[in-house]
Amino acid sequence: MSGFTTKKLRPRRSLGSILKAARSRAGLSLEEVEQRTKIPLKFLLALEASNYDRLPAEAYNIGYVRCLAECLNLNSEKIVRLYKEERSSKWHQNPYRSVSFSPRKIGEWHFLVTPKLLAVIGTILLFGVVASYIIVELRKFASPPGLVISNVPSEFTSDKDEVVLQGKTDPGAIVSINAEPIHVLSDGTFSQEVQLSPGVNEIVVQATNRAERVARHMVKVLYNQDLAKAAAPAKTE
Repeated sequence: MSGFTTKKLRPRRSLGSILKAARSRAGLSLEEVEQRTKIPLKFLLALEASNYDRLPAEAYNIGYVRCLAECLNLNSEKIVRLYKEERSSKWHQNPYRSVSFSPRKIGEWHFLVTPKLLAVIGTILLFGVVASYIIVELRKFASPPGLVISNVPSEFTSDKDEVVLQGKTDPGAIVSINAEPIHVLSDGTFSQEVQLSPGVNEIVVQATNRAERVARHMVKVLYNQDLAKAAAPAKTE
């Protein structure tokens, strides 16, 4: 009977032993790893002991394992795969399966999205929106109100002894014509009749907002009585 030799296979190393050995090679204590990765010390101890029952929700664990592997210069994809296999009990089905690990380049970090990070980002975005709104409102408050006369030009001649001025300003602003306050609608529009005297009439329209900022617009109207007489119908005897 021909002889043959047998080779004893060594069981595959557990994830915990791989992590612990890599940490030892790097000369890092658990406290230093905790400081670098922000992974709580109790979870680092659980990972090195392969005691997965002491870990938090699975959504956090994958990120913890990946971050820890990168901190220890291990291939994070293989480390995560090994963690999943051990967590799903595949480890117990084939304890002699060999797994190799290759160092990862320093600086290849993965971005871990957590509920806490999402909450922080949401808070920052909300703060930005509120701050932008406040800045816009402050600029409006510190600026003079808008003021437009819409129905007549700034200078014109009239054959009538009255003129109607129509315009618009910012809602909430107070409008006066020749220092006399007039009624303004809630949307900022106004309409006011002004009596004219013969000759040149200077009509000053002024709008004042809550910050006491003032906008002015002047309308010059030449009331020509000769034109008014010429436009009047001739009397018949």
